[in-house]
Amino acid sequence: MDNGALVTESIHYAKDTFLGKWTRWLIFIICGLPFALLPFVFDTKKMADATAFSWEMIPWAQLAAVCITGLLLSFILSGYLAHVYRGVTPPPEFDNWGPLYIDGIRIAVTGFLWFIPMFLVIAAMLVTVIAGFSSGSTMPGGLTVALFILLLIIEIIVAIIAVIYSMMGVVRCARTGSIREGIRFSAITETLRTIGWANYIVALIVILVIGIVFFVVLGILSLIPYAGWIIQLIVTPFYTIFSARYIARVYDHGVPQPVAAPAATI
Repeated sequence: MDNGALVTESIHYAKDTFLGKWTRWLIFIICGLPFALLPFVFDTKKMADATAFSWEMIPWAQLAAVCITGLLLSFILSGYLAHVYRGVTPPPEFDNWGPLYIDGIRIAVTGFLWFIPMFLVIAAMLVTVIAGFSSGSTMPGGLTVALFILLLIIEIIVAIIAVIYSMMGVVRCARTGSIREGIRFSAITETLRTIGWANYIVALIVILVIGIVFFVVLGILSLIPYAGWIIQLIVTPFYTIFSARYIARVYDHGVPQPVAAPAATI
């Protein structure tokens, strides 16, 4: 698997998605706007002047409204990414909004399901800390620490598995139209074996490094007063499409390709 070629092809795909297609870009910006506005929900001056943290400082109503709006709009973007995961070329338009929205919900649910075990382990870690160090606890301190370390190791393992499998899971969900297929451990494992575990891990490292560089640069640009968050809002869709296309092309290496029929002989 030529990761360099995959990166180049994915960059071109992202460029074809947006350059000259300003309506698509505008839809991505609008759908990403609620979460981009989150920092402005909080009264930073009030929080900075406070001598101690208070729950009253959090504007719950505005925060809930922004998060719910952002979540609902995110399904539109997830639905579009479902087309990208299916390998649609050239980049599709935003159309058939009903099926697109349903696709977006499927993709989001599939990705979330892979991380449920991780959340459960986190909950167990919190219970361990609370039960072990609360006043009146009968659990020995050494046992609490040992149990916490064990759960932390399990958490790391579960998180790695979730990341590895969720990426292929959402692509499988998009291509089959089934959440159940998107979380079929055995089927995804077979796909990963076909790709090659080493090839897949290298591919993940490549996209991770690119993502780190991208968001570090974006984080620096976001520090520009007033214009920073606008730059972030405008540029982020490009990376979103790039990474979705890259993962879809990696998945293609785990799917048997049709063999061309032999040329007819006379």
